[in-house]
Amino acid sequence: MAFMACSTCLSIRIYPYMGFMTGQQYQCQDCETISPIVIEFDTEEAFNAFVEARLDDQQE
Repeated sequence: MAFMACSTCLSIRIYPYMGFMTGQQYQCQDCETISPIVIEFDTEEAFNAFVEARLDDQQE
């Protein structure tokens, strides 16, 4: 099952915000960011690997 994550805080609580002429946008329920850019993952393992790699980059 594919799912999306917020590109700012990596929360998976992403919901469609608006569409039509502005294009599809999503709102994160945790950081309240509204953006057309989300990160889509095919598996939970892929999401966990991405989060771990991002945390490693921030620590360096």
